Amino acid sequence: MKHFKFGENWKNFSNLIDNNRLKEAVTSLKKLTNKKSLNNLSFLDIGCGSGLSSLAAIQLNCKKIYAIDQDEQSIKTTKKVLQKSRFKKVKVEKKDLFTLNEKEKFDIVYSWGVLHHTGNMLEAIKKSTKMVSKNGMLILALYKKTNLCNLWKIEKYIYKSSPKMIQNFIKNLFIFLFKLAMILKRKNFSNYIYDYKKKRGMDFYHDVHDWLGGYPYESISFEEISKIMDKFGYKMIRSFQVKKQIGFFGTGCDEYVFKLKK
Repeated sequence: MKHFKFGENWKNFSNLIDNNRLKEAVTSLKKLTNKKSLNNLSFLDIGCGSGLSSLAAIQLNCKKIYAIDQDEQSIKTTKKVLQKSRFKKVKVEKKDLFTLNEKEKFDIVYSWGVLHHTGNMLEAIKKSTKMVSKNGMLILALYKKTNLCNLWKIEKYIYKSSPKMIQNFIKNLFIFLFKLAMILKRKNFSNYIYDYKKKRGMDFYHDVHDWLGGYPYESISFEEISKIMDKFGYKMIRSFQVKKQIGFFGTGCDEYVFKLKK
């Protein structure tokens, strides 16, 4: 199965990473872990993308980092981003999640917006649970299921298979309709773009490209993930859900934090 080239997008985004975006990424990681510091904790970043989340973990004084991605460009970008931190206990590797050695456990297993692009989300979730240490936590962000998910799956296949000229047309059309919807709701698009970096330090335009081309694509409801994780022996300790909607402009990611049941 041919995947969307996420790495090209994250390479371009990495040029925007500054202290403000890093600060927002750190704030997000603090919220999810419910910790002010990751001191003496190991961190596995599944689908490291631009490397921003791993960089945030370094800022929070984690013990060691293992960042993986199956996209070669993402690996190059992450290495470049993390190199500036001079953090020595970090390993960045082109690696498929399903080939990870389950004997090596991590205090924090983190995968934001990745597992629904593997082509087998359920098995990816299951594999991730096997990488968590006894008292560790699993942090996942997965697309919320909507009534339009099947249509988005078709759009994503078309987008990722199209030349850049067609991609740009689809992207510009999406942004135009998004702006129009905001005007009708009497919301300020410029303010929305300015505040967007508060979402983990991300950028609206790069996220649009990621959303439109993110194939393979799956989504999951809160009820479904709760039942699945219960079967895997995990309990949800906190969640942050996006607003439920029809899904005309897609869905956001629900964030979940799990721990092993005792």
